[in-house]
Amino acid sequence: MSSSLETLLEKIDKERDRHLSLGKEMLAADGAKMFPLDLLAVAVLNRSLSNSSAFTQLVRANNYLAAASLVRLQLDTFLRFFASYRVGDPHEFATSVFAGTEVRKLKDRSGSFMTDRHLVETVASEFRWAPSVYKATSGFIHLSDKHIYSTIQAASDDGTFSMLIGSDPDRFPSNLWVEMAEGFIAATDALFLYLEGWVVTKANPHLVQAIKERADEW
Repeated sequence: MSSSLETLLEKIDKERDRHLSLGKEMLAADGAKMFPLDLLAVAVLNRSLSNSSAFTQLVRANNYLAAASLVRLQLDTFLRFFASYRVGDPHEFATSVFAGTEVRKLKDRSGSFMTDRHLVETVASEFRWAPSVYKATSGFIHLSDKHIYSTIQAASDDGTFSMLIGSDPDRFPSNLWVEMAEGFIAATDALFLYLEGWVVTKANPHLVQAIKERADEW
């Protein structure tokens, strides 16, 4: 494993405290009141923390296929919390999710269904890396050509080839491992940006009300 990859994995490992401290700050805000979006945010934090722990373990075990699928799951975690910012009432959105409604069946403020593709296209203006990470990792979720090609070790001009079942530390170039870790970190940082935005909003209800009143005057 390259030193640059290990540095990225250590960064992900250290995010555990960030997950826990933000969760505590959020639940204590506004006199420890609980809102539907708090429940969604806790679930998001828990999933993100679980993904982070599993991701670093899988990379260190040279399990490229499983690790790559977690990058897509981490992006999915971000996109679904981002969706709460795209609706008129985030608490109503969170309640619908609790009730089992799929996010892709809910509409944003523009009236568009919030499919994965729509959310990726929407967030791309702020995070230009999102479409490429989404495209590169989606194939790892369902059995696809990525899984087939990953088993091929070598191919000859005469049509013969060799295949491998198992993990080979040299199967994937080091730059692919680094790019994968960077994609995971980017998705996590984007998620925290929006989680922290909710914490600030919850902790300062008077400012939110003032902004709404000013908007009504405009």
